[in-house]
Amino acid sequence: MRIKTIKIPIYCAKLTIIIDKDLSYIEKKYKTGSLGDYGAVTLRNEAKGRHYVVAFTDKKHLSNIAHEIVHIKNHIYLDCAMLVDRYNDEPEAYLTGWLFDEIYNFFSSKGIIGSCTNSGDM
Repeated sequence: MRIKTIKIPIYCAKLTIIIDKDLSYIEKKYKTGSLGDYGAVTLRNEAKGRHYVVAFTDKKHLSNIAHEIVHIKNHIYLDCAMLVDRYNDEPEAYLTGWLFDEIYNFFSSKGIIGSCTNSGDM
């Protein structure tokens, strides 16, 4: 398992990024239901305030990063009582880009970035 916790500037929050062979650690630590069929998951660590956890098992589909970022961003917006503004989405876009860079760089620093593939499930 590889794990890193980072501070999310401006939003007074933290994000723990986990890469593991499966999500059994998440199931035990955060007392979730079965995550056996999941390639990734995002959750709030409510015991620690604005602390979010994202865990990945599927290293082949970089689209999982984008998918989980939507969940992270939504948790942040809800916790900060922010509304998504469809006419001024720059704050949302900057946060999305920043989160992607942080997660991608963590994957890259561990040498586990797979080639970018599309599952074709659209």
